[in-house]
Amino acid sequence: MKFTLRLNIINHRDINVLAFHSGQHINYVINVYSDDNQSALHFLNRNIVDLNNTVVMTGDFNIRDNDWDPNYPHHSAHTEDLLTLAKSLGLDLSPPTNPGPTRFADNPRDTNSVIDLAFINPNNSGFGQHSLHPELRRPSDHVPLIIEVSINKTNIDNSFWSISKDSEEENNFIKAITDNILALDTSNITSKENLETIVQQSASTFSEAWYSQAKKKCITKHSKDWWNHACTESLNRYRNTGDIEYWREFKSNIRVAKRKFFDNKIHEITSSNKRPWDLMNWVKKKNLPTIESIIYEGQSCNTLPELWHTLHSSLL
Repeated sequence: MKFTLRLNIINHRDINVLAFHSGQHINYVINVYSDDNQSALHFLNRNIVDLNNTVVMTGDFNIRDNDWDPNYPHHSAHTEDLLTLAKSLGLDLSPPTNPGPTRFADNPRDTNSVIDLAFINPNNSGFGQHSLHPELRRPSDHVPLIIEVSINKTNIDNSFWSISKDSEEENNFIKAITDNILALDTSNITSKENLETIVQQSASTFSEAWYSQAKKKCITKHSKDWWNHACTESLNRYRNTGDIEYWREFKSNIRVAKRKFFDNKIHEITSSNKRPWDLMNWVKKKNLPTIESIIYEGQSCNTLPELWHTLHSSLL
């Protein structure tokens, strides 16, 4: 649910296009403020791009119409433009769960109105109907519209299996898979079925070798990349005995582990990846702004197939 402002799709002071990832797709939320001249609505109808995954369009459309305000007896000339735009994005008008005015008039002689609307994609089950909350408007004359988004419960596994580099377990694992490769009998690969059998046997052997040597570790906010087995053993000895000598041993192991880890990291940076900025937190490689995207033939590439087509076409 991390939203990104996409100025590369629509750059208009009264229109915000927000994007967020959901699985393998990019979904869009459009927020609109359209003045009395309906400049934002006209701009959208003239310049709307292909946003097939738009899930919500909401905002102050400044259109009074009997279709959503039963206290208003007329129909607006702009209603058809708004509904056509919503239909092109696959959106339906969302009736609030507690109908009422969305703007309270400053002049007591004027009537309150319904001009803040929400359009929701009916095929997206995560977004329900919206509700009005006049008690939250404070000094504003507009009522907040709140849409409930259902988020499925997900169990996030914070553990992983690992073999420490340059450890005895790593040597045992490499030896096991090397012995398996040397013992493979490839003299009878006469069919696809025989080949698949050999591959499956090797995969099973590799898996058994991995889990026989790897250890399950849990990721916490206290996890340290430099921590090793010697640190664990000395800490456990101190906890079991409370002996100050074991505490000194533990602190000494920490210093040795840190020195070895960061010496290896510095060697890797200076001799392998050639990225000296990794040594400095304040001068890291600059990332592209999150609002940027690839434009090809005047169209933004927002999906993997579009990106692949752009890459393929540029190589021809």
